[in-house]
Amino acid sequence: MLETDFLTMLIETGIFLVTLILLNQWLFKPLLSFMEKRDAKLADELKAVSNNTDEAKRYEEEIASILEKAKVEANNIRKAATDEAKKEAVLMVESEVAKIEAEKQAFYAELEAKKAELANVLESNSNELKDMLSTKLKGIAWKKLSLH
Repeated sequence: MLETDFLTMLIETGIFLVTLILLNQWLFKPLLSFMEKRDAKLADELKAVSNNTDEAKRYEEEIASILEKAKVEANNIRKAATDEAKKEAVLMVESEVAKIEAEKQAFYAELEAKKAELANVLESNSNELKDMLSTKLKGIAWKKLSLH
């Protein structure tokens, strides 16, 4: 039946061991080294991505803070400009009111002067007017009397 030949078995075992050693040297060690390098590189890249994510979050927070400060400053500038414009408008209105009031007072003064002047003219001409009216009335009365 089966005969076991120890010499053949020894040679086959030796060939198997030599094959294992050669495969280990030329295949398994380079493959394991490549896989370890790849894992290390992936871990480094994940760490870099994590650092970049943290840095991006910090930048986003900084940008949000800067934007908030800019909004507050813009609101303050707008409020200050609005307040200044209101003050200027009030001053302009007050100035125009004072100007109109002065013009009104000047107009009233001129009107009073003209009133006084007309009163003087009427007073000085009143005698003349009385004479003219009485002559006219006498003329009208004579005409009525002469018609009847």
